[in-house]
Amino acid sequence: MIVRIRNLKEDSQKMQEIIDIVERCEAELWLHGSDLKASIGLPKYVIRAVFEIYESKGFGALSKTIGSCNYLART
Repeated sequence: MIVRIRNLKEDSQKMQEIIDIVERCEAELWLHGSDLKASIGLPKYVIRAVFEIYESKGFGALSKTIGSCNYLART
């Protein structure tokens, strides 16, 4: 049980980190999911989901290339 709680806290910190990175990203700068996966430790599909949420709100664009996980920030 303690291990599971620790994992949830760690995952929460990782999620906050990816959100902070996306929100602080300068306009016209690409974020690469593979780089974020390596540095943060979140699965690529989670990073892509965050990118999709920000794209749906009009804050950026998710690359449409098959197999990619890249996000272009807008102003």
